[in-house]
Parts: sequence; C-alpha cells; structure tokens
Amino acid sequence: MQTVQPASWRLGTYWSDRESHSLTALKEAGFDCIELNLDNYQSLSETLEHENYDRYNHAVLAAKEVGLEIWSVHLPFGDLWDISLTNEVARAAVVEANMKVMDWAQGWGANCVVIHPSFEPIRDEERAGRLEAARDSIRILSGKAAERGLRLAVEDLPRSCLGKNAEEILALIEDTSEAVVCCDTNHLLSETPEYFIRTVGSRIQTLHVSDYDGIDEKHWIPGRGIVNWAEVLQALVNIGYEGPFMFEAEYQDPKDVVASFHSIVATYEAYVKSFR
Repeated sequence: MQTVQPASWRLGTYWSDRESHSLTALKEAGFDCIELNLDNYQSLSETLEHENYDRYNHAVLAAKEVGLEIWSVHLPFGDLWDISLTNEVARAAVVEANMKVMDWAQGWGANCVVIHPSFEPIRDEERAGRLEAARDSIRILSGKAAERGLRLAVEDLPRSCLGKNAEEILALIEDTSEAVVCCDTNHLLSETPEYFIRTVGSRIQTLHVSDYDGIDEKHWIPGRGIVNWAEVLQALVNIGYEGPFMFEAEYQDPKDVVASFHSIVATYEAYVKSFR
C-alpha cells in the first residue's frame, strides 16, 4: 500500500522580495512555504553587503508573520558564484561566500539550501575538470551545511551546465552522503523528469516544479507543456518523497498555480485508479 499521498504534500513556491506577488496573497492562495531567492549575477562582495542581508531578513520576518515557512534558500548563482571554477583561489572564495549565505539560511530556520553546480557555457574539453571541481565544492559545502543543520540540495541544470542528467547529478554527489538533490522538472533536456526521479531516488529531497517544451527551460505552470505529471507523481511516490511540492514557475495569479496542483493530483489519482 502506498504511504505517500500527493494530495497531502505541502505547497511551496519560489519567491523574492522583488516579486510582484505579496506574501499574503501566496498564503491566501494556499501556499504553505517558500523558497527564498536572493539576488543573482552580482559579485560576491555585493551580495554579502549588510544592506542586502537586512532586506532578506525583513522578507523572512514578513513571511513568517503571515504563516509561511522558509523551506529553502536558493544560494546565489552567476558566473562569479560558479562552484566549478578550476582556479582554486577563485573557487575557494566562492565556497567561502556560500558558507556565509548558509549562515543566513541557518538563522532563518531553513531546511535546505539549493545550489547550482555550475554556470554556463561549459565546453566539452573542460567538462571533466569542471565536474571534479564542482564535486569537491559540493563535498565541502554539504559538510558545512550539515554543521548548520541544513541540507545542501544540488539542482539539475539545462544545456551545457553541469548536472544536466541523472548520471551527472549522481557523479556530483558521490563523494558525500550529506548532499541531497533538488529535482527541477523543466531543466532535463535529454531525459524525462520521471526517469531522473527514479534513477536518483531518495536523494531527491526538494523540488523545482514547472512545465516546459522539452527543448529548453520555460518555467510554465504545469499542464501547458509536455511533462507527464501522472508519471512524475508516481515516481515521487515510489521514492517516498515527503518534501513540499515546490513550484518555480512564472505566473500572474498564485491561485492558478494552486489550481494546477489540484488538477495534476486529480490526474494522478485517476491514473492510479485505472490500474486497480
């Protein structure tokens, strides 16, 4: 008998204080938690400025005030935040900067921090070296996250980025049992999300949910693209997934996102019933 029931999953969405959607609107729509997105594509020093911390901290307090949990914090990304740099001095600085942001996440009571294993583009001839560098960074950062009561969740990425399929994700986390995985359903351009979930298994501890056309990332609300949501939910049930159903989709009205969740759960339940 299945013990995981998708209808009982908590609902989450990415959010930053630059979003047009208010935290109150998210709560009223039916969301339970958020993934806090910080500013990206900035230098390490710019991101870590105290004024930015104050901004983010104010957002965290506002979220908690309306009853939204800070489930996760997305660590900054961009070319200057690339943990796969082969310049050891530059990579050490990126690792150190990520640890400082993890200090913030710990104080905010987050469950996990999501990290990109690289920026892009990555040329074929440098891929092996960049994978090794990223794997070492993940080994270090996952341990530092655990010391802070956090889990480091490595996200699958599209195109030439590292972590573009299940094989690469598993290679990136093979040196540490403390790293987990964030499954982004619209980043997989060479395999289906359900295949990725079944292959990576229970190391998947958080999600970025959205739909796409299979050609490139789109971050559509589920139902607009090609994702087979019944298969995706079945794969998540099979691995015992119990984290939130965390959306990272573009939308105008948060109620539309919640409605899409109920729709795909209904589709899944009909799919399961058809086999009885």
